[in-house]
Amino acid sequence: MHPKRNLRTLVTAAAATGLVALAPAIAAADGGSGGVGTDPTTGGGGDGSATSKSGGVFPIKGHHTYGDGIGAGRGHQGQDLLAKCGKPVVAAEPGRVRFVDYQASGAGNYIVIKSKQTGFDYVYMHLAKKASARRGDTISAGEQLGVVGTTGSSTACHLHFEMWTKPGWYRGGDVENPKPYLKAWDRRG
Repeated sequence: MHPKRNLRTLVTAAAATGLVALAPAIAAADGGSGGVGTDPTTGGGGDGSATSKSGGVFPIKGHHTYGDGIGAGRGHQGQDLLAKCGKPVVAAEPGRVRFVDYQASGAGNYIVIKSKQTGFDYVYMHLAKKASARRGDTISAGEQLGVVGTTGSSTACHLHFEMWTKPGWYRGGDVENPKPYLKAWDRRG
């Protein structure tokens, strides 16, 4: 098995079995974040329209900072992007909407988009309001999905962003560390 996939599996298993004490060590071995504010890199005020070689778009329009990443001591499965509530959240890649829902105990208002182009599921959580897109809608890269919020289990305005390999989000796919993709999209913004 691929070493990074092994680490992802361990982080997921540690979180699922309540062994979150193992998650920081596992995440650190994979280059994960140590917690909010541990990454001094701040994002610029990009307009979200810059793309990487893969065509990706940074998912927040406006100033942002990087918060907790994969692991983060609690089985965290994505990258937190801190920004003022109300900043536009846009699709990182084109795709089709898989889910639009609300989860009070976790994600808050969220949307999941499956990209045929990349094979990833992209998950956007804690949106201020329910996304207007519906299941099955086709979404373009850069299309607005909602705005940064703090719904669900959240203590500050931010976007929690996840990427999942095939077959997708909670369908047997694995968590992919989104930070390298986000950094690439951010640099071009």
